[in-house]
Amino acid sequence: MVFFRACMALFLTLPCWCSAQTASGCDLVLSGTVMDEHDHTPLAFAEVSVPALGRGTVTDEQGRFRLEGLCAGSLVVRVDHLGCEPIERRIEVREERAIELFLEHHTEELRELEVVRERPDEHVGQAHDALDKHAMERSSGKTLAEMLATIPGVNTLNSGPTISKPVIHGLSGNRILTLNQGVRQEDQQWGTEHAPNLDPFSSDRITVVKGAASVQYGSDALGGVIITEPVELPREAEISGEVRGIGMWNGRGGGGNALLQGGVQGMRGLGWRVQGSGRYLGDSEAPDYVLSNTGVREGGASAAVGYRDHRWNATAYYSWFTRELGILRASHIGNLTDLNNAIESGTPWYVADFTYDIEAPRQDVEHHLVKAEAGYAISERDRIVLTYGYQADDRQEYDIRRGGRSGTPAIDLFLTTHTADAVLKHWIGKHIHGKVGVSGVYQENINVPGTGIRPLIPNYRKQSGGVFLLEHFPISPKVEMEAGVRVEATQLDVAKYTFDDVLITPQHDFTNSAFTLGANWSVKDSLRLRFNVGTAYRPPHVSELYSEGLHHGAAAIERGDAQLTSERSLKGTIDLEALWFGGRLRTDVTLYANSIADYIYLRPDGVELTIRGAFPVFQYVATDAFLYGLDATLQAKLTKRFSLRNRTSLVRGRDLSQSEWLFQMPSDRMENALLFELPQAGAWRAVEVSAASQIVFTQSRVPVDLDYSDPPGTYHLLGLSASASRTLGKGELRIGLQANNLLNTTYRDYMDRFRYYADARGTDLTFWIRYSFGKHT
Repeated sequence: MVFFRACMALFLTLPCWCSAQTASGCDLVLSGTVMDEHDHTPLAFAEVSVPALGRGTVTDEQGRFRLEGLCAGSLVVRVDHLGCEPIERRIEVREERAIELFLEHHTEELRELEVVRERPDEHVGQAHDALDKHAMERSSGKTLAEMLATIPGVNTLNSGPTISKPVIHGLSGNRILTLNQGVRQEDQQWGTEHAPNLDPFSSDRITVVKGAASVQYGSDALGGVIITEPVELPREAEISGEVRGIGMWNGRGGGGNALLQGGVQGMRGLGWRVQGSGRYLGDSEAPDYVLSNTGVREGGASAAVGYRDHRWNATAYYSWFTRELGILRASHIGNLTDLNNAIESGTPWYVADFTYDIEAPRQDVEHHLVKAEAGYAISERDRIVLTYGYQADDRQEYDIRRGGRSGTPAIDLFLTTHTADAVLKHWIGKHIHGKVGVSGVYQENINVPGTGIRPLIPNYRKQSGGVFLLEHFPISPKVEMEAGVRVEATQLDVAKYTFDDVLITPQHDFTNSAFTLGANWSVKDSLRLRFNVGTAYRPPHVSELYSEGLHHGAAAIERGDAQLTSERSLKGTIDLEALWFGGRLRTDVTLYANSIADYIYLRPDGVELTIRGAFPVFQYVATDAFLYGLDATLQAKLTKRFSLRNRTSLVRGRDLSQSEWLFQMPSDRMENALLFELPQAGAWRAVEVSAASQIVFTQSRVPVDLDYSDPPGTYHLLGLSASASRTLGKGELRIGLQANNLLNTTYRDYMDRFRYYADARGTDLTFWIRYSFGKHT
């Protein structure tokens, strides 16, 4: 504790100390103009920044900018402008220099500057946000879902302190598609306590598409898409890398990750990258007690090798991820009386001393991904890309069992998935270009014998194939439209035994289609409007059709319905981004509405006493649902160093069939943060400090007399974040501190399935330190 108090004292006093320093010897100036690539007209209100230094400015009405007080060296300059995707350029600054930067949806390399990263606009009309490498680093030690929860409109569905799943606009689970390195992530994501099995640090950028996106990505994209984007491999032989260490107070553990990458001497275009990470935590702690049996062990590694030139590109990628975690012991109840007492008392029935041991109930998961991709430029503007992915997901779930059998898994599932995609990116003319593609999935799930328990879900095989067309229509320099269609067929073959031990093999066939229509309108340099209307679909998962029994990880009995049909949604979004008062105020507001036919969800259906204890019962049911809401971010620059940011998320969900509110919708929430940035302070640079206040309101819009307890009350949390960099040898050292729930507030969240049994985590402090070297990092 003394160590963390010292760290907090350091960061709280750092801005005061830094402001008294001067960056002696760093007096160079980089100036220039930002222009449109097509007609070379100046772009006003473009944001020009040096992310590594935390420095930035906004262009004037003539597109001009000026960055002062720079040190000599190689700098990566980033340019953002409404209506264009960001670009990054590496620039050598040895003396005062004036440059010209050009923005366009399909930017080509400029001779005098090295292109670091190009990201064409793949989501015309779709509201989307991204976490870049710096934002991900600030969330070191967190899970993927916890990282994404900093984005307005994204929440988490929790099962205690160790398991979290992302929720986008009120939808989660199989309604959120995750692309891991461009491949659909398939890892038993149907369970509310089945967190995504991937290492977020295997990527350096995560994009969240907050709209119906089935046309491009296929089924399961009703709520949105999470894209962990592949890291661009080096093209030159120089070795670079980084190593990061993480210490975490709540859980009394930590972790780290490291990467190394480079090219091959004499073979420009051939690059490689290896990466690994891990976390080790003991029991989490609420303000008043230990949350017993909530330890975590995680490990991951990935390797990639690739080649690219002006015509060919090919990449091979492999990743491995393993996780062992404990399930809150207090969530498993012995009888109906104890269950009611646990819910009503507000205190867990089981609390033990802190330990790193993980006992039953617990989960063991291991996930493998192999990806091969090749692309060929048929012409200067047309390209074909082939992608194959193989995944193997091995999951065991252990329950508390009699007769010394707790070491035998109660659920033992092995899931294999093959995916294949072929996409032709074509250029028909100046005003029409896009892509056409086909995709296929073959999946097989096996219950490994030996559990001694009737399987929760049966064995099955799933095959699906689809074809899509997605076209972009640049109407004018200010307006671009997008339209697309997709058709997909799915066949599900199930093998299961009835309660009379009779083998049955039901088959389900689903045929679905989707369309999308969107537009991106740059009204003026400081105002951009996106809109999209599209349909999406999702065949029911086998768990929704055939679950029958205790799902110990969720501490609930779940029952399926074999008569369920595909969900179909129609969603519309409007996204408005604007700069006001010369760029001093930035706003981003998204409005959305989503109508879903045959919406499937788990509905509480009483309690049941079994030989393994008493558990709440949930039944899969279908209804017609209507969801709507708002996401908003407002950031005002108060002074040269201080900014104020507000993030607000509202979502409403109605069960149209029952004429009531939908169950398990996120509560309204708002975060206000005071941000401080100091570009240079002696040897330190890119100093960032923020203090945040988050308030989550009581969920008052719930079905009457349906849940097992009333929604938790409103709660308010305070947080602190700070980081700074400096040169160390030939590399960069960066340190950071993040504190959540600083006041050790006792609270429970409506979106936590284990809120019936225990409070959420108390004060959580994370300290991280990273050293990077080489120009590629």
